[in-house]
Amino acid sequence: MKTLARAAACVLAAGALSVATAVPSFAATASLNITYSCNFTLIGAQDMPTTVSSADLPDSATVGVPTAVSNTTVKSTVSEDATTTLGFLGAKSVDGTMTSNVPVANGGATQTLTSVSTIPNTPVPSSGTFDVTATGTFPAMTLANPGSATISLGNATLKLTPRMADGSPTWLGTITVPCTVKAGQNTSFYTFPVA
Repeated sequence: MKTLARAAACVLAAGALSVATAVPSFAATASLNITYSCNFTLIGAQDMPTTVSSADLPDSATVGVPTAVSNTTVKSTVSEDATTTLGFLGAKSVDGTMTSNVPVANGGATQTLTSVSTIPNTPVPSSGTFDVTATGTFPAMTLANPGSATISLGNATLKLTPRMADGSPTWLGTITVPCTVKAGQNTSFYTFPVA
């Protein structure tokens, strides 16, 4: 009888420990279509339709406890004018980074975090539009107020390196391209509870 009682106590203790050390589930998904206006050096402002998505956002958060970092995918369509200009430069591929502002609203306060995505080396077609797909992360968030938090998408900066067929940069080198969210769009990406 004592052996059975001890076994039951061990099972209960193990269960209590598993509850105490459980971590929140990070399996929420979100996706948002948004269009940036990106100001390129040689051709001026170009619209860049973009889809931002994530498959492992926090289901919830606790005040004062950092959330986990979430993975993101950013797929953008490069304009035909940009393709033509890259061809003029002799570029056969392009790569770089996208650094985005990520406003997070919580209980009347907003903190702006930074998300960095990597654009892999992507072939440039001879004409027409083409897509680039960048991958990166949303940073961890530490929230101060119970209730809810909303992640939004803000302005971004591209750093792009057009490359020749042999992989060397074109004479333009690496360019910095500021991108602003076009007015009148929904920028709210994801909302989750905070306890």
